[in-house]
Amino acid sequence: MLQVMTASVPQPPRRRFFASKQVSTTTSETDALCNEIRHVCRFDWMLFDRIRLSDTIVIPFALIGPKGLFLVLQNDAVVEWMTEESCHVMDAEHGRKVFAPHPIHQSKQIVQAVRKTLKEQGIIIPIHGITLFPNAPQMRTERIKFPTGHSFKDVRAFIVSKKSSPVQEQERKQVAFYLAQQQE
Repeated sequence: MLQVMTASVPQPPRRRFFASKQVSTTTSETDALCNEIRHVCRFDWMLFDRIRLSDTIVIPFALIGPKGLFLVLQNDAVVEWMTEESCHVMDAEHGRKVFAPHPIHQSKQIVQAVRKTLKEQGIIIPIHGITLFPNAPQMRTERIKFPTGHSFKDVRAFIVSKKSSPVQEQERKQVAFYLAQQQE
């Protein structure tokens, strides 16, 4: 009898009539990258997005920290198979494999351009690049020396794997100032 008196009556679920539709928010790419690298990159790391070095070179994300400058490049091509020399891409119109300009060569050129511009300013730090292919989760690779990945989880593993001498705080601030000037 005591259980019956002390038991709470369950409330019926509240239904809202004529309510506006709830919009589900999607996480932006910046938030997704921050969520992945949060525990690896702590207080002394800075993240910059959409850096325009020239009319043709745009870097989606750049991380500067004690391990150096990390460029996170993205390629939206639907790559099926890639080696150091060739790249097979699925053509959206014809549905067949075609050769495309090699994305790894483009990524290497971007890293070299960043290294050259920082060297002209008197800043010499380790610069690492990784290319992400978010639209190609089934991509097969053979003998590629440049780091590639499919998602931001690969960026975290890439940062953890790098062992380099620590970059001085003054150099990090100089690079951060330069990247902030070039940010869109």
